[in-house]
Amino acid sequence: MKTPNPASPEPTPSKGRIPNLADWRFNRYLTMQLMPLFYLLLILGALVVVVGIVGICFWFSMLAGAIAAVIAPLAFLVIVAVIRAALEYMIMAHRIMRIIERMDALPDQVADLSVRVDGITDHVDLLNDHVHDIHETLMHVQPLLRSAGLPSRLLNALRPPGKR
Repeated sequence: MKTPNPASPEPTPSKGRIPNLADWRFNRYLTMQLMPLFYLLLILGALVVVVGIVGICFWFSMLAGAIAAVIAPLAFLVIVAVIRAALEYMIMAHRIMRIIERMDALPDQVADLSVRVDGITDHVDLLNDHVHDIHETLMHVQPLLRSAGLPSRLLNALRPPGKR
């Protein structure tokens, strides 16, 4: 079982959001957990601002209010798109930061990799020596096998009966 790292920014599954609010050292990031709430609050705030501007325009003049009411849906969509893009940028930056934090652990994970590769290389070298020895032995025995016709008899014996 993996023990939680105290410097890890991920909240432990057993703890809720309330203990994270009291994390004065900011060991855990609460921003990503609250991002849907931020998104909702920003959209509601944008809606209140757009409706407020339309209301103020109606208060000054009926014509200005009508123009603002026509422009308001498009303006609201643009504001929502900007809010969404900004929050997605923040999420992307957070994910990049998490990847970089995980990369800090790579040296510990690959510290003994060269030792493992050296061990595999030793096994491959030993296998190569064995293959070389077998090859040399077969080169010495090859004239004897040809003169006795053993390879062709062996191949004929291994063929199916209909193809001999």
